[in-house]
Amino acid sequence: MRLFPAVLLCIAVLLNLVTPVHLTFIGLFVAAPLIAAAIDTPRITLATAVATIAITTPFLTVVNEPPNLSVTERWVLVSTVVVVSGLALAVNAVVTAAQRRMASALGIAEIVQRAVVPPPPSRTGPLRIAARYRSAQRGTLVGGDLYATQETSFGTRLIVGDVSGKGLGAAATVAVVLGAFREWSTHEPDLARLAWRLEEALLRENRRMHLLDPEEGFVTAVLAEIPHSAPDRLHAVCCGHPPPLLLPPGRPPRYLPVPESAPPLGLGREPEVLKGDVQRTDFLPGTFLLLYTDGVTEARNALGEFYDPATALEGRAFHDPDDLADALTADIIAHTGGALRDDAAILAVHHTPNPP
Repeated sequence: MRLFPAVLLCIAVLLNLVTPVHLTFIGLFVAAPLIAAAIDTPRITLATAVATIAITTPFLTVVNEPPNLSVTERWVLVSTVVVVSGLALAVNAVVTAAQRRMASALGIAEIVQRAVVPPPPSRTGPLRIAARYRSAQRGTLVGGDLYATQETSFGTRLIVGDVSGKGLGAAATVAVVLGAFREWSTHEPDLARLAWRLEEALLRENRRMHLLDPEEGFVTAVLAEIPHSAPDRLHAVCCGHPPPLLLPPGRPPRYLPVPESAPPLGLGREPEVLKGDVQRTDFLPGTFLLLYTDGVTEARNALGEFYDPATALEGRAFHDPDDLADALTADIIAHTGGALRDDAAILAVHHTPNPP
């Protein structure tokens, strides 16, 4: 695209040389600086404008001889090219200023996003952890996906969630959920009670700040725990969220079965109901644990087929959680052709056989 203005100028010159002298193709000449203004830097736009004027002037005054045009009328055509080139420079100045403002806003948003959803530590106890976030739209300031890890006296606790909706309301909801998770995960010994604490905090802040849509607002989440008392066990509770995926060494990947009736957070549930949603399974050394948002499982290819991480990752070996997270991200991009419909957050955990 950056070469397109130069190609237009070359085509215009060639057509002026091989066609009758009364044809000038002035439209191709004036299009070149306008296109450069929209897609290139001020310096390149200026160079394109100068080149357009320098090339067009001899064609309109000497080389071409449009019938019934006086010298004054020919110079009026040259002035038209000059004016359009000047307008191109003005347009480019506006576009450049807008790009700078957007870059500044994106930089601020990235800082805020990292403050609200910071990268997790790469290691905690026998666990190695990696996180990835893939936005569905370039230039999106604020997303609604979240993840966090917390080392507590009860064990290592993890959360991955997805807020319905986008924008500032989603970002505020992310802050509420993660704040409640970091606070209560160190005080609440029971994982079901921890999920209820998140529910309680979300409902309270939603009443005060109206964070969620009153009809369709909710937060899906999965909470996982590797207890200190049983480091080879995994406890998890899903609240309307895709189930965790386990990749045991030498065996095919498998999803952790979760109750299909478990609703998302923000709809109001009693803590006793959540107790029946906690699932427990072996988490032996060498096993990978994959937590993710529905941007992964709802990624579609050109045929409309959903991406299935268990099928895609079967038979593949990974050195560490970064390797797994990168492979999964690359798979999603390849599956969708880069056209994600929803943000995708990934938290990969490896139970290392020989922790340092």
